[in-house]
Amino acid sequence: MIAMMRVDDRLIHGQVAVMWTKNLQVDRIWVPNDQIAKNEIQKSALLMAAPDSVKAAILPVAKAIGLLNNPRAAKLKILLIVNNVPDLLRIVKEVPTTGTKVDIANVGRISGDLDNKKKITDTVYLTADEIARAKEIGAYSDNYVYQPLPGDSAIPFMNLLKEA
Repeated sequence: MIAMMRVDDRLIHGQVAVMWTKNLQVDRIWVPNDQIAKNEIQKSALLMAAPDSVKAAILPVAKAIGLLNNPRAAKLKILLIVNNVPDLLRIVKEVPTTGTKVDIANVGRISGDLDNKKKITDTVYLTADEIARAKEIGAYSDNYVYQPLPGDSAIPFMNLLKEA
């Protein structure tokens, strides 16, 4: 059903559209985000970035959770991308993640004050609140990793949070 849940504050972009889509062989890209779901310009831009080989959708978080829990979704192969840790935590609390790769890959560099964030990796910077939520995500996932690109080795994300 869900090939991967990914935190990437760039959402649908080249790496996702080309590399991850092919690597995971998905037929859907879903972006659960309450703010973007209300913004037609942002929605259109993201949908245009999706490859022609997949169906993309921008949905409010609650609607995405409902659809993911619908038995009909089991027939789909979905790449789920959120742009923040709180939305991912909300989703993993309500959607079964057994066997699903949960990847925090790119977050915190392009938005917000880096002075108030801890560098977890070169591509992940989190506030104290986000670190607490990221640790909580670990309780819901059996495959919780940091893997920016498909060719990169997956590193257990909880190992990266030990020093945070």
